[in-house]
Amino acid sequence: MPLLEVQQIHTYYSKIHALKGVSIQVNEGEIVTLIGGNGAGKSTSLNT
Repeated sequence: MPLLEVQQIHTYYSKIHALKGVSIQVNEGEIVTLIGGNGAGKSTSLNT
């Protein structure tokens, strides 16, 4: 059973579709890192 699971996150800033169908599952004992360039949506994914 996952400790955290989100499915199909969609986030918009005005007309900009910032996150398109992002899903993530984190199981107990796992360490997860989000890696990407500036403006890739890392912070938006966590704040949504």
